[in-house]
Amino acid sequence: MNEPDAIIIRPMQAEDAAPIVEMARELAAAVDDPEPVLDADDLVRDGTGAERWFDCLVAVAAGVIVGYAMMCRGYEAHTAKRRVWLSDLYVRKQARQMGVGRTLMTAVARHAMAQGCDAIYFDLWRSNRAGKSFYESLGAAEVADLAIWRFSSSDIAAGQRR
Repeated sequence: MNEPDAIIIRPMQAEDAAPIVEMARELAAAVDDPEPVLDADDLVRDGTGAERWFDCLVAVAAGVIVGYAMMCRGYEAHTAKRRVWLSDLYVRKQARQMGVGRTLMTAVARHAMAQGCDAIYFDLWRSNRAGKSFYESLGAAEVADLAIWRFSSSDIAAGQRR
């Protein structure tokens, strides 16, 4: 990759929110998720400032945002370990096979290490073969004895049971 094609990784800024929303929609379509109920204001509200819910890095090539990585912090009290949870990693089709994803993941790993984290966790749809291949090329391995579960916080808060 020559200098004009260099990939720059930097933290998300408020003006990056609209292209990130577009890419989040592309990601949802790629994994057959419903279209996100998300707008640029949501990202600015939740991803900037001291009380932000997530950190987001953007990949810029030739002055255009071509990818992003979104992550948040986690803590495991029983092991006293800090963790980073990678919630989204996306690279636009026209920028794939250029090292953008690998460069983003290197930045995510450095971010995690700067926060004292020894691991990065993420989920991956089993049908996402390209994603699996990419993550395996970085040395990731599926944690066979761990399952990702979810429930509705409003149902639990209301005392609803099945």
